[in-house]
Amino acid sequence: MKIQITLLTNHIIMKRNILYFLFIITTITFSCTSQGDKDKTPNTLKSVSLWSDFQGIDPVQLLASLERVNQTIDSIGYPDAGYRLWIVTEDSLEFRFMIEELWPNQEVYDMINENEKYKYAMENYMDEAEKELWNSLNMQWFSMFNKVE
Repeated sequence: MKIQITLLTNHIIMKRNILYFLFIITTITFSCTSQGDKDKTPNTLKSVSLWSDFQGIDPVQLLASLERVNQTIDSIGYPDAGYRLWIVTEDSLEFRFMIEELWPNQEVYDMINENEKYKYAMENYMDEAEKELWNSLNMQWFSMFNKVE
């Protein structure tokens, strides 16, 4: 009888320890996840540019170019800022691509644009084919917007 009670007690203690362990792991996981979200600076500045394409450029090439610059912006410390490429689906419009830029605020936008890594990525890193790609596009419209909060 005493052995059964001891085994039962040990079983209850083991279950309790497993539940404590799962509770601690869950708490740590959620606290780390939500802490990262608290530290993020929300994007409150956006710019939009519309580009015409008379040569039938492959959007994958443009996206690769923008992603390279986005990696540089990420290395500066702003992974949620940068460029997004959209293709215009309306055939009757005079432009084919929309590039959306997202930035935490004007101060960060200015700081990133003055950063040497960013300047290198935008001006010096491009090979001739990439420069030719961007030179073949024609910007039709550009504007910046501030989020209303």
